[in-house]
Amino acid sequence: MNREIDLDAAARILENLVAGRAQTRGDDLLPGAELAIDGGQRVALARHVRRDTNEPALFWIRPLRAAFQDPETRLPVFDQAIVRRRALHVAAARHDGPRLVLELVSGSTVTVQPARSGQLLVLQDFDTWMTTIPAGEREGLEALEHD
Repeated sequence: MNREIDLDAAARILENLVAGRAQTRGDDLLPGAELAIDGGQRVALARHVRRDTNEPALFWIRPLRAAFQDPETRLPVFDQAIVRRRALHVAAARHDGPRLVLELVSGSTVTVQPARSGQLLVLQDFDTWMTTIPAGEREGLEALEHD
């Protein structure tokens, strides 16, 4: 089922994907989403997304890279300079089974789909790290208003 959808529907699907809604939980890992640009490397997405209120075709996301390990606590740590928010300026959207395909204004194609294997581990590390930072910092990251 590959069908074109409007940006309101794309926003809902994207929010559901990053939150892991309607996905099955397996191996004690919470479901979530991953992203690939032009069919390239897959990266996990943090569990928050924001649609820009001034520019409705602009979606803010936070792609994740592997965490560092704190040598003292042995807990995962993410460098905020590396896991910065990113903007997707969407020209068109399609719903293709469990995937959301976004055609960007730049000409690139972004596919967001349920996260698998290694990306779920990165997402689990990010979830753990988010519980270790101060509430104000966590709220700022989740709001995707600034880096």
